[in-house]
Amino acid sequence: MKRKLAGLAVLTGMAAATTLLAPTSPAQASVGLYRVAATSVLDATNAKTMAISCNGVDQVVGAGGRINDGQGDVLMTRVYADATLHTVTVLGVEANATNVPWSVDAFAVCAPAGAVTGLQLVTTTSANNALDKVGITAVCPPGKKTFGGGYRIDNANAAVAIDELAFTSALGSVSSTAYVFGAPGNFTLQTQAFCAAPLPAMALTEATSASNANSPKSMTTPACPAGSQTAGVGAVLTGLTGAGSVATLLPKPALDTAEATGREIVAFATAWNVKAQQVCVG
Repeated sequence: MKRKLAGLAVLTGMAAATTLLAPTSPAQASVGLYRVAATSVLDATNAKTMAISCNGVDQVVGAGGRINDGQGDVLMTRVYADATLHTVTVLGVEANATNVPWSVDAFAVCAPAGAVTGLQLVTTTSANNALDKVGITAVCPPGKKTFGGGYRIDNANAAVAIDELAFTSALGSVSSTAYVFGAPGNFTLQTQAFCAAPLPAMALTEATSASNANSPKSMTTPACPAGSQTAGVGAVLTGLTGAGSVATLLPKPALDTAEATGREIVAFATAWNVKAQQVCVG
């Protein structure tokens, strides 16, 4: 049945914001990252896929996506880069049938050719079964740091919710978690890390919303330090465990902040929160 979700949560002094610095050198000028975006058709079709590519031979260092007007009935089950780190693809599928028009945004944060050294895609895929997938982690090789990350669920029949795409404070790995809320059958969850030689300035900034039963909740990170830009975007939902999902991973157009949104899939009376993360590089 179609649900009416509560209005956007009012975030007060209860929300927390932090900047966690990775062990790198002092800041320098921006490396010239830029954002490209694309939006799918707006209608009630289930499902929708949207892809966006970097210019020329430039490569993806960060990925993001957003479900527009889905009201919690639509899951963002994939936000991932292709093997060459050139294109980001986002998939939205209906968990609850809806006749309300909705659309999908895809975002790629791109690095000009030569701006980032040793960029590579690292992936880890879960076991293929019908269980929750918790903390599926992609680890960067020694000497490299995480600039961004992504995830993809396969064969879940719109019955599995992404609960987090999370970066560590040391920027050494990316983890994703998916919870079963229906009858998916066997499915897999893949986590992606976009890894490269560290830049002189790298930091993880994050902010956590108030914890209450309101839905949806959106949170925006603190701004990147001077001279750096947003690369990766993450989100962590705490307290929903399958009753909601990540609906937005948004690198803002100026690449100075990032936004994350969580939405309930089914009515949920218990308090929960969303933490937004961004990887700042420069």
